[in-house]
Amino acid sequence: MTYEEFYNNLGSNTGKRDLETYLLALLNLVEQAKEQTLSAGLLSNLLMDAFTSEPEKFNTEWLKIVEAPDEKAFINSKTNSLSRSEYDYTVAVIKFQIAELHKMNGKQLDDEYKYFGIDSETGNRWYNFDPDSILECGMRCYLDHSDHENNHHEFEVSWKTLGDLLEMGRIYE
Repeated sequence: MTYEEFYNNLGSNTGKRDLETYLLALLNLVEQAKEQTLSAGLLSNLLMDAFTSEPEKFNTEWLKIVEAPDEKAFINSKTNSLSRSEYDYTVAVIKFQIAELHKMNGKQLDDEYKYFGIDSETGNRWYNFDPDSILECGMRCYLDHSDHENNHHEFEVSWKTLGDLLEMGRIYE
């Protein structure tokens, strides 16, 4: 699957749900797929299935999360002794975003101008607040910041890709 094919496939979801519920369902699916190698096809399936799958139960411990995960603290690097896996990074991103949305519910999320960008109570910037826009903008960020010739090449993914996609979707206008 190429970057363009993956991007075009994102528009074919069959369900509508709020972003927090979507991310809870995505977390549940990601935890079930933990032992699998993430491919573009599996990533696409996870993203689409999260529109209709059973959500994970919200954990109030996540409310303690106040910063977006630093991928360098998770991704194996020769200069970083805090090495963790790409999978752990993605799970941390999902939990961070769930916690942020939960905290903003009934507050910043009620702002009619939120799509112009808002800061959460923890000072994190958000531009997208539904599954469609976060996925669209996350993938658009990939496409806009890649060599345009690469958009027609195979979309090589890892577990880190999902975390990056969600974070870029949160902050990309």
